[in-house]
Amino acid sequence: MELEMWNIFQTSRGANATMILSVTIGIWIAARFASVARENDAPVLMKAIISVFALSGFAFGWMVITRALNSWVVQASALSSLEESGTELSPLASQFVEMYGGEFMTNPGLIGMAYLVSGLLIAILPLWLKDNR
Repeated sequence: MELEMWNIFQTSRGANATMILSVTIGIWIAARFASVARENDAPVLMKAIISVFALSGFAFGWMVITRALNSWVVQASALSSLEESGTELSPLASQFVEMYGGEFMTNPGLIGMAYLVSGLLIAILPLWLKDNR
């Protein structure tokens, strides 16, 4: 049963990786839109639309990364339940439960937050800050 649970967990990691890739592409698109808007001296309405897009991408990224991290908590909880039912866990599974068991996360962790905030700033700051040229 433990092996089946690891297989399901691995499948979910593939889906999570795809979603995180979509976040990365979204950040790149927002930054590219901002770059083009700045080069073409876009009107304020266009800058506002790009900013809303970048903020939406930030919120989406926050949700995606948090859910991806929570899949680890779910796996640890499932393995813990398996152990409580009387099944002996492998040493790896026991260490996994110790490390990732606990409460669900409500944020993407420090690295995820740094990544999302920097992506947001890369997209928004060039739109609204004056160039010193």
